[in-house]
Amino acid sequence: MILVDTSVVIDYTRSGDPKMLALFQAHSAAICGITRAEVLAGVRSPKHRGRLVAALNSFVPLSIPESLWDEIGDYLLALRTGGVTVPFADVVIAAVAIAHDVDLWTRDAQFALIQGVLPQLRLFQEPP
Repeated sequence: MILVDTSVVIDYTRSGDPKMLALFQAHSAAICGITRAEVLAGVRSPKHRGRLVAALNSFVPLSIPESLWDEIGDYLLALRTGGVTVPFADVVIAAVAIAHDVDLWTRDAQFALIQGVLPQLRLFQEPP
């Protein structure tokens, strides 16, 4: 299983790339609630929302356990102390990947910065 970041979901919904779909299927791709909310924030019409919801529903949902919030706070502190400023939502997504012991597939560079402070975050290497 892999956790898919918002950047990858958005790229897929825009392109419909069959290579991405094959990777989603081969790796039992999952999303968390943060990704779902970020994708739906970009809705342009009711019809577009329907397409996005259908795409989102094809992913395995990964929960954010209540017990994870303290750890997220610790991660935010470690990042701030390490001089890394990234969006709160990205830290939550990274924490979910770490908590569920899965690789994170992202196309956003800030996750490499997060990994520099939180080496337990594993980033999925997208094949060429």
